[in-house]
Amino acid sequence: MSAFKTLASLALLVSTRLAFVQAAVYVTNPVQSTTCSGGQSCEVDWVDDGQSPLLSDIGECTVGLYNGEMALVQSLTSVNVADTTSFSFTPNPSAGDNGG
Repeated sequence: MSAFKTLASLALLVSTRLAFVQAAVYVTNPVQSTTCSGGQSCEVDWVDDGQSPLLSDIGECTVGLYNGEMALVQSLTSVNVADTTSFSFTPNPSAGDNGG
């Protein structure tokens, strides 16, 4: 099974509503030292930076698994960040080589 070092591999793409603002969403888990293995559950957690718009104002976001070149290797379900600050997914073992 492939393993993914997810800081470089996992990204949250926030809806276009954020195109003209300075607020940020930070992934707090997994971190650079974390490895998620293909075929096994991986949890993702995030927080906002306390500046407007807050997570409660953002709503639905597109989420995906990306490789080190920021190429999408697995589409994931969309997430309403106004309602939750985490989700779990299972990396596809055939999505690509190990990150790093």
